[in-house]
Amino acid sequence: MSAEATKPLASRLWTFVKPHRAGLALTFLAYLGAAGTEWFIPKLTGYVFGGGFERDAFHLAWIPVVLVGLFTVRGLCSFAGQYLFQWTLTRSVMDFRTALVESLLRLDAQVYTRMQSGAAVTKVVNDPQQILWLLGNVGMAALRDGLPAIVMLVFLFQLNWRLTLIALIVTPLMGWLMRKVNHRVRRVASQAYDAQLDLANRVEDLARAWRVIRQFGAVPVERQRFAEVAQSVRRNSLKTSAASALAQPASQFVASIGISLILVIAVWQIRTTGEGAKAFAEYVTALLLLISKLRHLSDLSQPATQAMVIARGCMELMDAPKEQDQGTLELPGPAKGDIELDAVQLTYPGATTPALDGLSLRFAAGQTTALVGASGAGKSSVIHLLLGFDHPDAGAIRLDGQDIEQLTRASLRRQFAVVSQDIVLFDTSVADNIAYAQVRDEARLEAALKAAHLWDFVQTLPEGLETPIGANGSKLSGGQRQRVAIARALYKDAPIWIFDEATSALDTESERAVQQALEAWQGRKTLIVIAHRLSTIRAADCIHVLGNGRLVESGSHAELLARDGAYAAMVRAQSAEG
Repeated sequence: MSAEATKPLASRLWTFVKPHRAGLALTFLAYLGAAGTEWFIPKLTGYVFGGGFERDAFHLAWIPVVLVGLFTVRGLCSFAGQYLFQWTLTRSVMDFRTALVESLLRLDAQVYTRMQSGAAVTKVVNDPQQILWLLGNVGMAALRDGLPAIVMLVFLFQLNWRLTLIALIVTPLMGWLMRKVNHRVRRVASQAYDAQLDLANRVEDLARAWRVIRQFGAVPVERQRFAEVAQSVRRNSLKTSAASALAQPASQFVASIGISLILVIAVWQIRTTGEGAKAFAEYVTALLLLISKLRHLSDLSQPATQAMVIARGCMELMDAPKEQDQGTLELPGPAKGDIELDAVQLTYPGATTPALDGLSLRFAAGQTTALVGASGAGKSSVIHLLLGFDHPDAGAIRLDGQDIEQLTRASLRRQFAVVSQDIVLFDTSVADNIAYAQVRDEARLEAALKAAHLWDFVQTLPEGLETPIGANGSKLSGGQRQRVAIARALYKDAPIWIFDEATSALDTESERAVQQALEAWQGRKTLIVIAHRLSTIRAADCIHVLGNGRLVESGSHAELLARDGAYAAMVRAQSAEG
């Protein structure tokens, strides 16, 4: 990442700090007060060396009074500055995280298919704090050491402007050296950041897939993969540290040249002009104080560079494509549920063949319609289009005669309740999972739980409906997790229900209970059922058989068996397996 690329990054980061700039202004004033005490030190040193050793120059009690008072004022100002700075940073970090979460919630569906969840967690949770704390430390050091350095530089010009100009000769050389070091730091820090994201993704995989890892005896394999990624992180981190560590000794070497030259000239001037030790003591003390501040300031470019590298990853998340919602119409209420696909064409990015190839079919209002077919036939693509997660390349999808592309995404999705085989639950209570994002109603909760054959189980839990179920329902069995997801869809009570292998993890008794509950709604809801287990869709009003993104045949269970086509062959194959 070039130095030019950091300018827009810094500008965007400033947008999160700007609302709290009052804290920065107060911080500046506090550190300015601390810097204002700086010039007393060389003045006091010169005063002592200029005659303070004489017996009656001043009372000795004034020395601790002045020094203690001086450092007390400086300490109070420094404390106030640091506290105010942290106050500003913590609020800026919160705003930064909020903006990242807002972007994450609105990403296009295609982005989620490419993004590792571990990288998303790192960019939202860890990176904002690390970025602003790195820059915050740089800013605090710039105030803490930069303002006193300016005070000392002005003081040195007052004492001896010719000598001070000579001291500035080494500045261009030091600037050139810092640019070379920063270029190296930017390059290796970028590599280290990418390796860190890979490591986060690897750990996320280990935590998510621990059952599969142990089932396949893959612990040694995963250990080796982790070691390789961790080694890459260690190697790049070491390179970054080495590049950063080079800056200080290099700058000190350049500074030592200037100091040597200044001291030689200063001593020569004193010898030739006859100036006393007072002027020499004041100048050397101020010069050493300035050099100590500059030494600290020379270390600031590396953390600033690292912060910009990390910020690049966060901004990539914020700039990722957002879900397009070009619809302007809102449905006035619940839809009737009549859905029609008219010559729909869909090809995913990078794919060589279409997922849906001129598909036309209908889901009649109030009827149960099943989608069956081999994997890759296009069943999931139909569901993604109905929910607005993808957009057809050609053709149209109409809900109650209205093209869904003209509807807002929120209005469209309110019409659907979905239970997928890919179950997603939240780390909260049973009740909160079922009444998710809706007003809680105890009667509706009970009805949904009973319909999902889950009520009796909930009564056995220690806290009943308020019992936490763990991350993604980790405290529940597979069947229980599936039934919680079904109860959530039942609670929503949308006019159109989609069940994508919704009973795949249930035992026979629970599956039958769910089927009975669905049959009770038949005729009042539009039910779309995707099932590989054909025994679960025998009672469907219509069965659509898909193949290679096209409609192969449609009809009732009896009609398709009598036709002796693709569906009949699938039934015979499953009967043979049974």
